[in-house]
Amino acid sequence: MTMNIFAYASRNKLRFSSSRGELTTEQLWDVPLRSGDGFNLNAVAKVANEAVKAANEENFVETTRTSGHTRVEMVFAIVKHVIDVKLAEEAAAKQRAENKIKREKLLTALAEKQDGKLSEMSERELKKQIAELEEQ
Repeated sequence: MTMNIFAYASRNKLRFSSSRGELTTEQLWDVPLRSGDGFNLNAVAKVANEAVKAANEENFVETTRTSGHTRVEMVFAIVKHVIDVKLAEEAAAKQRAENKIKREKLLTALAEKQDGKLSEMSERELKKQIAELEEQ
C-alpha cells in the first residue's frame, strides 16, 4: 500500500524551510504564491529542490537510497502539490471573474435589445399594452 504524501508528512513531522523559519504542512497552505518580500511558495520550492539535488548527487560507491532521500523528495512533492493546487484555484477564480464580466455584458446587450423592440412599437401598440397592464 502506498502512503499518501500528506500522511507521510504528518507521520514524519516534515518541515519546510522558508525565509521566516521552518513551516509545518498546514502553514504551507498559508504561504502566498508570489510576494515582494521573498516569503512565497516559489522560494520554499527552490530550497526543497536544492535539497533534492544535493541528496541525489551521484555517488559511485553508495548507490542505495536512504530515508533521507525519501524525506527530501516528499518535501519537494508536497510543496509542488500545494503550488499546483493554488495555481488551479487562481486560474478558476480568474475564469469566474471573466465569466461574470461576460455575463454582465450579455445582460446589458439583452436589455438594449428589449428596449429597441419597445421603441419600434407603434404608439397604438404601446397604449394597448399599457392599458392591458393597468387592467391587471
